[in-house]
Amino acid sequence: MVETLFPPGIETCSLEVEVDPGSLYPEEERCVRNAVAARRREFAQGRLCARQALARLGILNFPLLVGKDRAPIWPEDVIGSLSHCGGYCAAAVARKGAFLGLGIDVETAQPLDPELLALICTDSETAWLTESPAETRGETAKLVFSAKESVFKCAYPLTGVFLDFRDCEIRVDEALGTFAATLRHSLLPRPWNGCKLSGRFARDQQFFYTGIVHPGGIAA
Repeated sequence: MVETLFPPGIETCSLEVEVDPGSLYPEEERCVRNAVAARRREFAQGRLCARQALARLGILNFPLLVGKDRAPIWPEDVIGSLSHCGGYCAAAVARKGAFLGLGIDVETAQPLDPELLALICTDSETAWLTESPAETRGETAKLVFSAKESVFKCAYPLTGVFLDFRDCEIRVDEALGTFAATLRHSLLPRPWNGCKLSGRFARDQQFFYTGIVHPGGIAA
């Protein structure tokens, strides 16, 4: 599914198998040395997934470490994004140049907890969801959540600003499998405050998959 989210030039990989933490490079292993076993397995799965995606760019044997903000430290000339959910992992990577940034997210294809709606959605999104079919409203809200997560993964490395869910407004076109995102935050650099980005989504019986690419044109 994840390969359908991005244009040519972006390499993707996904894994649904459990990965032995022993497959980690020594530098990577030190990042989770004190973590619980489940976290170590998830981390190893993500690193193997990223390793396979990077190999498609011709980058081999690169230890993918963790920054102070807990985000992956990609090779200097690469942009990338990782997502984990329910034993599934997806990675997307590209060479810098054609694209400024990208983000990917995977979430279970289950309705969003109604108690989270006010935290996740803006007033405008809530009004829009109220007009959607009641039987699928919770799942559409979950899709909005996933879209925002992919947007944040794209925007943060470029802006250095942690965004709240209500700093991003999403509109979904279910017929086209696309979504539009508008960012608003006082700390965002001027070109970013109010900027609009476009993304794609897909789903199957288990998961929602969302991806977004920043094609350039906005100064970081």
